Amino acid sequence: MKRVIITGGVAALGLAASVAPVPASASAQASVTVVAAKLDGPRGLTFGPDGALYVAESGSGGKIKCATVPAEPGGEASKVCLGLTGKISKLADGTLTTVVKDLPSAGSDGLGTGPHDVAFAADGSMLVPVGLGGNGKLRADLGPKGRTLGTLLKIKDGKSSVMGDLLAFEVKHNPDKKDKGSAIDSYPFAVVPTPQGGALVTDVGGNDVLQVSASGKVTLRAVFHARKVAAPAMLKLPKGSKVPMQSVPMGIAAAPDGSYYVAEHAGFPQPEGVARVFRLAGKKAETAVKGFTTAVDVAFDDSGRLLVLGSVGPVPADHQPRTSLYRIEADGTRTELLKPGTLTVPLGMAVAGDGSVYVSNKGFTPGKGEIVRVELPA
Repeated sequence: MKRVIITGGVAALGLAASVAPVPASASAQASVTVVAAKLDGPRGLTFGPDGALYVAESGSGGKIKCATVPAEPGGEASKVCLGLTGKISKLADGTLTTVVKDLPSAGSDGLGTGPHDVAFAADGSMLVPVGLGGNGKLRADLGPKGRTLGTLLKIKDGKSSVMGDLLAFEVKHNPDKKDKGSAIDSYPFAVVPTPQGGALVTDVGGNDVLQVSASGKVTLRAVFHARKVAAPAMLKLPKGSKVPMQSVPMGIAAAPDGSYYVAEHAGFPQPEGVARVFRLAGKKAETAVKGFTTAVDVAFDDSGRLLVLGSVGPVPADHQPRTSLYRIEADGTRTELLKPGTLTVPLGMAVAGDGSVYVSNKGFTPGKGEIVRVELPA
């Protein structure tokens, strides 16, 4: 049986240093209820100052302007088309309404890369990272209505402005450029406000966490370099060959001790148990949790326990990890809270005041996304 290794900051919160995971059959199971449906690419979630739940919907692209994405080695070129189908929605009293619309979304086949998260700054403004999944040329090719792709938006009183241009930082610095195969690629994904009035943003394309000051200055907070892992059989490489695997940092959350935790999804070929959760304290990044195959998002419950939206075990033949919800108990034990297969491509979560967890589900099914409420066992 694989072991979950708890180190660093998680241990500092009272968790054990090394524990075996609890089998799913022995785990306490949560109840799940769909509270909103027919969303268009639901991503990050947060509770606003008004107590309502807000969700970023990445949209479905559009037909304003199209651009060609060059092929990677061994692949084929693809076409991406821009639309203003991204939005921020609000769930209150069981009703889902749109509060911000016409945000850029670049995609194909109905899948859009647009608003990927939403958080609230101390002044009540929304912070919204807008994804891209490409370089400066791609953004330019998509035209002026796509100029906020690859940025962190600040939205207040219905007015939107660019708080930080994360793509521009990637183009200029490319922090993971020493890694083999690294290219200019910016895909802002998750955001968390900082006490100084700025924000931290994960960039899954740049493999880093960027800090955006209140004045809009973008600096590097942490970079997660590629690792060499065993080449999968499908590549038909000589026995013992290794290939680089990208880190792909996704969700980020503020911890009770003032540090920040980052979920590492891990890129191809995603061998079993390779994904980690990092703890950022100052400019230092340390591994807090090992043993996941993918980690999508992180949060903390009202007892200070770490929640991880991720997967364990080998990636199935369909290449779609079986993501579930896990809790790291006070003694370090990993408890699986959902029956395997309950969730389908969940991409974000938020913890409510009553301890329940809201999860964005079916994130890659255009027009059929959901928000589910997970009522956790004690």
